[in-house]
Amino acid sequence: MRVLLEDGFSVEKGTGVGRYTQSLANELAGHPEFELLLQPAPGWIRNMRPLLLRRIAYAAWLETGFQDQIGRLLPDIVHFTNYLVPRTRRAQTRYAVTIHDLTAWKLPEALPSMYARYIRSAITRAVKFADVILCDSHAVRNEVIERFGLDGNRVRTAWYGSACLPAVSNETQEQLLRTFEDKFGLRKPFVLFVGTLERRKNIVTLIKAFAQMSKASELQLVLAGRPGFGFSEIEAAIRHQPRPERYVLTGYVTDDELAALYSQAALFVYPSLYEGFGIPLVEAMGIGLPIVASRIPASEEVAGDAAVYYDDPLDEAALAARIDEVFSNSSIQAELALRGKQRAERFRWENVVGMYIDAYRSSLINR
Repeated sequence: MRVLLEDGFSVEKGTGVGRYTQSLANELAGHPEFELLLQPAPGWIRNMRPLLLRRIAYAAWLETGFQDQIGRLLPDIVHFTNYLVPRTRRAQTRYAVTIHDLTAWKLPEALPSMYARYIRSAITRAVKFADVILCDSHAVRNEVIERFGLDGNRVRTAWYGSACLPAVSNETQEQLLRTFEDKFGLRKPFVLFVGTLERRKNIVTLIKAFAQMSKASELQLVLAGRPGFGFSEIEAAIRHQPRPERYVLTGYVTDDELAALYSQAALFVYPSLYEGFGIPLVEAMGIGLPIVASRIPASEEVAGDAAVYYDDPLDEAALAARIDEVFSNSSIQAELALRGKQRAERFRWENVVGMYIDAYRSSLINR
């Protein structure tokens, strides 16, 4: 089976969809029945600025130059991992598309308004033209079927596989943490959040909840990730706290730094308003880190009984109480750590790649 992966420049960014695409490619390459075809977009589009102009040029290229590539490469399936699908197709080529979430519908205020409109348009077109639709979770699959009134046979769950974070020696961990201490004033113990620092992640509620904890004086809150939409709200929330030095913004961290933070954190908090999957949950579970999370469908699907939940994502008092509960109870911590390590195994790439293979096969059978 000849599979062409097209990710819309995401691999070069090294995060999110790019890591997803690269990891999927690595896993498929280990299966002898697949021939992977990796054909990047032309450099003149890749280097185009501003990004809006690049998006327009890329969309035009998908309808023209990309179709010529398909004619030369003759793939059985083109998998668009970043939801942008052309209107044109070669007759013998099937289209698969991944829809990671429906934020533009479920939580449009978490995106710039123009970008939300763009995503709604792109996903609507993808749903129309794709032969098989892959969703990161059962939760997103159900949302896509309901939103677009689709036949469930055309929409498949294909979990976002998680590669293991690098094994970092204790000595290296201590060295990395000393660097964070020198740079940010970080010290243990600390509560950890990992992800883009954006409105959808509900970090302002986490900041306010942290200030209400009875154990707050013993802890720091580490927010690890790049700034996103709404980051100024996060900065303002920190400035208004009585002890802003207890909040550590690391920015983007490397895999080694991330592994060190997970390994040394007291617990992990994921208070998102909406998720399509939640890779940091899998990373935290894999390392045996106790989790407190908002009770939303995707997080419950991923973390299951390996997390302690609170019901209303915006209820800062409830979140503070849950963090206090887990931080103060070593038996809860031990139980969550054990459950997490066991549950994380199901999301390893070698255990989820079959979902993708089955979806590819189904699209060919239904040709």
